[in-house]
Amino acid sequence: MKIFTALLVALLVALLVALASSSAWAEEVYREVNDKGVPTFSDQAMPGAEPITLRKPSIFTDTTYQQSQLKRRSDDSLTPMKIDYSLLVTNPLDDSVVRDNAGNLNLTISISPSVQSGHSAELLMDGTKIRDVHGNGIIALTNVDRGTHAFNIRIIDKQGNVVTDGPSNKISILRYHSAP
Repeated sequence: MKIFTALLVALLVALLVALASSSAWAEEVYREVNDKGVPTFSDQAMPGAEPITLRKPSIFTDTTYQQSQLKRRSDDSLTPMKIDYSLLVTNPLDDSVVRDNAGNLNLTISISPSVQSGHSAELLMDGTKIRDVHGNGIIALTNVDRGTHAFNIRIIDKQGNVVTDGPSNKISILRYHSAP
């Protein structure tokens, strides 16, 4: 029974901490202990309840990650650190030939490290964006025109500036073509 009471008290304390850190901050909190010794906490005063004082929560903002993304310059100012992305189309290999009369093509891509906050990744075909990508995996393309195409991935920032471009893979698509 004592373990249950201790767990209940711990749960209630955790609840109070959660309430204290939320926007639903109560003006006063009251504590009442029943005849079995089990405390009850409420924002409403009950007969025999005593008000308890809660401290406003301390708010800590971790700037370690943000600062790790900055590089100190010789004049002691900070500039954003360039992230060295590895952006690869790993399958089909460069200079591959794919025969598919419907123009279906599955590309396997690899992005390392993960795309950082404020950046986004795009898949390009022949220098033109064809879709956004969200990490490693297989991208299915349909109705790709016959011929040789260059595929690559690039990372852009929020303003649309190119952060980095991955190498280009040339892939030839062979499709049936009937003469007119």
